[in-house]
Amino acid sequence: MDQKASQKLLARLKDMNSFQKSIARKFWPEIDNLGEQRQLIAIGEVLSFLYSLPLAIIGLGWLIVLSAKSLIPFILQEWPLLILVIGLIFLFDQVNYFFIAEIRDNRYGSTKGSFSTMVHWSAVLLLGPHAIWLMVISILVVFFWSFFNTHSKTTRWGLARKLNLDLASSTLALIIALNLYQISGGEFPFTSLSIGTIIAAFVAITVHFLLSILISSGYLLYHINLQKVLSSTNSLQPLLKFFLFHFGLPYLSHPFAILAAGLYIQNGIEIYLFFLSGMFLVAYLARKLSWLAESGRQQTRQLEKLEQLGRAIINAPPDASTLPDILEEHVGNMFSSGFISIWLYPDQLLFQNQQDRPAIEQDTWDWVLAQAEIHAFLPKDPLPWEVETKEHNPIVVTPILTPETNRPVGGIYLELRTLVQPWDYRTLKYLFPALQSLAAQIASAIHRARIYEQTLVYQEISQELKLAGTIQASFLPNKFPAIPGWQLAVSLLPARETSGDFFDVIELDGGKLGILIADVADKGVGPALYMALSRTLIRTYAEEYEAEPEVVFFAANNRLLRDARANLFVTAFYGILDPQSGVLTYSNAGHNPPFLVNSNEDKTITALSRTGMAMGVEMNSTWTQASINIQPGDTLLLYTDGIPDAQNEQAMFFEEDRLIEIAQDNLGLPAHELQNLILSEIQNFIGKTPQFDDITLMTLARDS
Repeated sequence: MDQKASQKLLARLKDMNSFQKSIARKFWPEIDNLGEQRQLIAIGEVLSFLYSLPLAIIGLGWLIVLSAKSLIPFILQEWPLLILVIGLIFLFDQVNYFFIAEIRDNRYGSTKGSFSTMVHWSAVLLLGPHAIWLMVISILVVFFWSFFNTHSKTTRWGLARKLNLDLASSTLALIIALNLYQISGGEFPFTSLSIGTIIAAFVAITVHFLLSILISSGYLLYHINLQKVLSSTNSLQPLLKFFLFHFGLPYLSHPFAILAAGLYIQNGIEIYLFFLSGMFLVAYLARKLSWLAESGRQQTRQLEKLEQLGRAIINAPPDASTLPDILEEHVGNMFSSGFISIWLYPDQLLFQNQQDRPAIEQDTWDWVLAQAEIHAFLPKDPLPWEVETKEHNPIVVTPILTPETNRPVGGIYLELRTLVQPWDYRTLKYLFPALQSLAAQIASAIHRARIYEQTLVYQEISQELKLAGTIQASFLPNKFPAIPGWQLAVSLLPARETSGDFFDVIELDGGKLGILIADVADKGVGPALYMALSRTLIRTYAEEYEAEPEVVFFAANNRLLRDARANLFVTAFYGILDPQSGVLTYSNAGHNPPFLVNSNEDKTITALSRTGMAMGVEMNSTWTQASINIQPGDTLLLYTDGIPDAQNEQAMFFEEDRLIEIAQDNLGLPAHELQNLILSEIQNFIGKTPQFDDITLMTLARDS
């Protein structure tokens, strides 16, 4: 938020909330220590707690009066069904679904629900108002468990506000609805699935829904007004959509409680449980859909922001003077509901998305600088830079490593607010690729800036070309994962300072490996930049579509044509290797066909032919996939056209047949030795003739 907007917000804060803030301050004296936006939110929590407290007390008092004389006999009589319902409520609570929405820039609302309220409604219809105690106890247990497991005052006030609203809705609103149910002819226990009883029960459920909204209307109206103050667009649609889901989703299952109660009365407990088992399956699927929707939303946002950031960094001045502004624009809301801080050695805070928070302590950055890889910490994990162990939000930290030497030059600190999405190590690891890509792009920008500063002092245009080559080389992997039973060797010999060839080795889930080799048409700085963009896009989509090389090419091709107007094209071969089975699933986008040299007696050759045209030519082009099985002792050669097109002094070409012959004659050599032998033969063939094109060779051999 810029200074002008901040001043405007502060003025409106003073005008609108001076009286409300004075009330909130009496219950929360430290509220003045919060930032401007957090003060507004905190005032809403306190005021909502205060107005909902009498409603909760009235509801609980009414429930006590209704059940004071008959509760104990009721429990003694109905204890088997009560125990069953408690177990069902607990079971359904384990498969709750959640919904997260961005209601303002980098401000999120979250809600969760479960079908346990449907089970509770069926118990109310079967047992009467006494069953309300089940929900009251459930609400209290959740509140106290959450309250004593957090030390955040803001979170505790939110829990207290939610407790009052939930109790008022589950007692006051529900008792009124049940009275109307009886007035409409409904009885306890539920008698049958007749039209009259169904209508009476449905009316009660609808009235309960409307009264619950009415009880929460004060909280809702406050946040609508708050949205007008804080939102840059003054749009209420995101907030109203969030509240619609918050109130509406749980109530969609309530009418099915009528059917459950009717089945229990007419057919007994077996059919009742059979029906609820089906509803449990639906609840489980709803939870899975919640995960998929939120994961998809996060990954889409991260991919979009990383692409925009990459283009912005490429188009920015090479001295990195605008890097903080670029990060402000693209990184602030890249990670949902997260606090992110980016720091460079020795003491430069490059970016922080929440200015009202204190800077990360130096002890933290010192620890990050000593690391070589990314680390994640769940709330109860001890933090290695902290002397005392204390609870914290989920945290992910990663060093920013120089592209060439892998030396840490800074770090990224990401702290995730715990909404309703449960974080674990698996979900935190989903953030690793985006954070590592962010660190790599920052490192690339910093690296480029430092090289550029040196270039301005010592060299002119020729040195700028070398700088471009250095930066381009930094995009390529400089070490490869160890694959038991396999050997991998790669060499790239550029014809000029920059190269249009590129390769990549991508670690995928399940121990699989993505293998990429590609060639951008033409030579020079332009194709080198096109190569960098192509490599970034292919790697990004390779991690998203881990088993579909043809989809990787389709997505990268369309993005290239939309974002780059260079009239260049890329030939590429991308394969996904399963080291356990030896199966290589691949797509070939107009590239020279790799050769598989089989270890059989005849040393037969299998060419991995093209499965589609080159990338960057036509929008919505499609590719197919194929697969081969690499047997023990087999060797796969992947290369660019710089090898068969290499010319000697007599203008003769090296050609593919010569490459195949060398591989067949020396099959069984270690991959790096065969690699060196082939390159040596090429060099001997060329002699003193200048290298015409970039040469890239990748040798993949499976041990015998």
